[in-house]
Amino acid sequence: MFLEILLAILLGVVAGCFTGLMPGIHTNLIAVMLVSSSGLILEFFSINFLVGFIIAMSITHSFTNTIPSIYLGAPEPSTALNVLPGHKLLMEGEGLNAVKLTLLGSMLGLLICFIMYPVLKLFIRLSYNFLSSNIPIIMVVIGIFLITRTSDWKTNALIYVSSAIVGILVLNSKIDNPLFPMLSGFFGISTLAFSLTDDSKIPLQKKDGFGYIVSKTSLMLGALSGFITSILPGLGSSTAAAISSSIKKEDDTKNFLFMMGSISTVNFFMSIAALSIIDKGRNGSIVAIMNITNEYNIALMVSASLISAGIAISTSRKIAEWFEVIALKLDYKKLVVSVIMLILVMTIILTGIMGLIIVICCSVIGLYSNYKGTPRNLMMACIMVPVSLFFIF
Repeated sequence: MFLEILLAILLGVVAGCFTGLMPGIHTNLIAVMLVSSSGLILEFFSINFLVGFIIAMSITHSFTNTIPSIYLGAPEPSTALNVLPGHKLLMEGEGLNAVKLTLLGSMLGLLICFIMYPVLKLFIRLSYNFLSSNIPIIMVVIGIFLITRTSDWKTNALIYVSSAIVGILVLNSKIDNPLFPMLSGFFGISTLAFSLTDDSKIPLQKKDGFGYIVSKTSLMLGALSGFITSILPGLGSSTAAAISSSIKKEDDTKNFLFMMGSISTVNFFMSIAALSIIDKGRNGSIVAIMNITNEYNIALMVSASLISAGIAISTSRKIAEWFEVIALKLDYKKLVVSVIMLILVMTIILTGIMGLIIVICCSVIGLYSNYKGTPRNLMMACIMVPVSLFFIF
């Protein structure tokens, strides 16, 4: 039994590295494939093997998915807001430190949730009904705050409303993987294309020590945001990113990245607690486990999370070092154009021609936001507003 679970965790870490590094390939896709083939797998392995694999893959993914957003500008929902701060540090010669910040945030956020696990489970039981019934009000308050937090509120409102309209149209369409073209346009291609206007190249990266003092505020904001969205229906890591970033400004680059690193890891880990308390899945991986079995081995899930996180943090750092070596050898503008082309090709493969139209429209809004210098979390209205409308209507 022990060796089987250990094998599951190791294979899950490998799968999580793959999904985290490949734009457009998410853990949900692998989880669905596992569910569809679970009958065959269970002829050779136990339920615990599948559960351990899915948990390890998902936790590892939450560590490695920051690397493409920092080095390539290719985001997914939970890392979309990382692109600009991560790119900024990369261009200051601190790309590896940017990755370290997100990894540190992920690990410390996970450990805090593990230590406070009994308290958080109690809080879920007491607050679930109140929070879930007030989602629209929470989203409206956050939206107003985002728009009015800077003096140029008219431009902020234009970006927010435009993004919301696009989000409503896209998320109510019938295309597959709607978030990929939408967020790639708002946060990925727009940032990369805007960087082409400067005569930039990736500078020689610094090799000195880390030199970062953990911000308690950033850690608690990230952990709290990830925790809240793990128990609320319809709200994911991307919404948590918008909530926490509305409080922590992007110009506090290092603390911002540290905070963002904790969100998706905390979100997934606390989904395990939510499963045990309210018997509901809050992400694709947990839903996959619910489709495989109705007897949840919470101790196995928590243990697999901690073990895979320990492996993932060192593995992710090594992968980031490889990314850095490759990036320094390439011409920056050619690299940017290549990444843009990769995102466009992946968009067509995953979502078809309609996805290509979406990514172009979202890129235009993203470029305008970059040009005007508005807070980038305004574009998260593409998810926040549709979620609010879903619970209103």
